[in-house]
Amino acid sequence: MFNVISRYTSPITNGEITSHSNNKYNRYSVYKDLLSTEFLDCFIVDKGHLNGKEIHCINVNGLAYIYNLNTRKLITILCPRTSQIKRYYRALELTISKEIKELIIKSYNRKIDRLNEV
Repeated sequence: MFNVISRYTSPITNGEITSHSNNKYNRYSVYKDLLSTEFLDCFIVDKGHLNGKEIHCINVNGLAYIYNLNTRKLITILCPRTSQIKRYYRALELTISKEIKELIIKSYNRKIDRLNEV
C-alpha cells in the first residue's frame, strides 16, 4: 500500500530520529554529500503502517527524507528512483515543476539507486 494523500507544507521541527534510522549509519555515510534538509516538496503518505502515516520530503539533491506524521521523527533517508519521485505528483494529478524535472534527470544520471541496499 502506498497512498499519497496530499502535499505537506508545515515545517518539520522535531530533530529526533527513530531507532530504525539509527541503524542506517552506513547508508547515510554514503549519502554524505547529498544530505540537506532544504526540501523542494513534501507529501503525506499512507503506507498502512502500524505507526501511522508518513511525511515524504524530497530534498534539493533528490534524496527522500521519511518522517512519521504523528511524531515528526525521522524514520529513514532514501535515494528514490525517478519513477518514485514522479509517483507523488501523479497520485495527486500535479504538474511536475521544472525544478523537480531537473532533479529527476540529475538523480537518474547519478545512478545511485542501489545505495538504498547499503
